[in-house]
Amino acid sequence: MATLEDWTKAHRSWVDDFVLSLRSAGATSEEIADRLSAVHAQCDDVDRFPEDEYGDAESYVRSLGFEPKSTEKRGILHIALPVVVQVLLLLVGSYAIRDWITGTDLVINMGTLICWIVLVALVGVTTATTAWGSTAIYNAWVFGIVFGIAIVMGVAGAVLSRADLPMVFSGTPVLLAVVAILGVLAIAVISTLRLKRSTSPLVLAVFWVIPLFMAIDAGFTALNA
Repeated sequence: MATLEDWTKAHRSWVDDFVLSLRSAGATSEEIADRLSAVHAQCDDVDRFPEDEYGDAESYVRSLGFEPKSTEKRGILHIALPVVVQVLLLLVGSYAIRDWITGTDLVINMGTLICWIVLVALVGVTTATTAWGSTAIYNAWVFGIVFGIAIVMGVAGAVLSRADLPMVFSGTPVLLAVVAILGVLAIAVISTLRLKRSTSPLVLAVFWVIPLFMAIDAGFTALNA
């Protein structure tokens, strides 16, 4: 029998929808834990996926007598959130990849560093509060403001990297380039695997736009180096 933690990780997309639907309907933490444990036990007994045993998570929550808020926007954000993080990694890592290909040292100045600190803080706080149970990020306005600012910081950091400002680091770009590449690919793979049972292949292709762009950009850089 899989533990609840392992089972939750294996069925993260459905579990997230289930928990968020219960929370948006006003269920207490104890009620959510009890309902989730019951679903886990049932699915483990019959050896079926939760989407096969119970169908759509929101519909199942309604069948339990709860009235969750609509998940339409939340479903869109399940797709938008990974893509936005990929864009941030692209903004941070693209010129490091170019420097790596051309054999140029990566230079980070004070302006770029400040922009990156703000960007990481925004994404980190948002991720942490969501993991702790906050559903604020699933509000389209909150999502737009938080990640809009993060993207502006990413763009500003890239622009300021070439400005004549005090330098805080100069050295090999390999580490940052590798982190950006692996991060973008990991998001694409994990998001595809998580949503492949509930999302069309055309929509899943969105997760691979940024990796493809990075590959094309790297190719052009290598050709012109």
